Amino acid sequence: MSPATRRAACWAAAAALVLVGSCGSGGDGDDAARTTPAPPPTGSTAPTTAGSTPPPTAQSPTPTGTAPEDPDGAERDVRAAWAALFDPESSVDDRSEVVEDGPQNALMIENLFADRLGSRLRATVTSVAFTTSQDATVGYTLSRDGGALDPGGPGAAVRQGDTWKVALRTVCALTRHAEDAPRAPSCDETGEPSATAGTRP
Repeated sequence: MSPATRRAACWAAAAALVLVGSCGSGGDGDDAARTTPAPPPTGSTAPTTAGSTPPPTAQSPTPTGTAPEDPDGAERDVRAAWAALFDPESSVDDRSEVVEDGPQNALMIENLFADRLGSRLRATVTSVAFTTSQDATVGYTLSRDGGALDPGGPGAAVRQGDTWKVALRTVCALTRHAEDAPRAPSCDETGEPSATAGTRP
């Protein structure tokens, strides 16, 4: 082989090695591109783990509106009003203060508890059940001289202003247990039916 031929063969071999090196490096680049994870899209958030979930907030109970904010205190006030109404030591003013619209019906209240029979009425409250935040049904026993009387159904109490009072319709109903205690005209507005005076002893 002549020197010129050997040089041509060397150049060809060198060119082949260069091409092989280029192909190898290109393959490595493709592999790297395939194995590199793509970055998350813009605006995406990492998934929430169970430990990062905030605890649920407690919900306040919805007011029902069927009882006063302080039912125990309200019941004490109701019982105190009833006790004052039937206390033989109470004055007309004392009784009028604990009756719904009492000052406007003071004459009926005075006649009821000044009456020969009405003055001897006594009542003991046995239960208080609030039907709304302003009204209550009052269970009670009614007696005269120690003997039980039929009260004609449960009584009632109402909240007038900020004070619990004996409902006017209850006082209107009590007049039937008196000998001479005319009902006030306002009794007709309460829906309490008229009744004759109580039976004389």
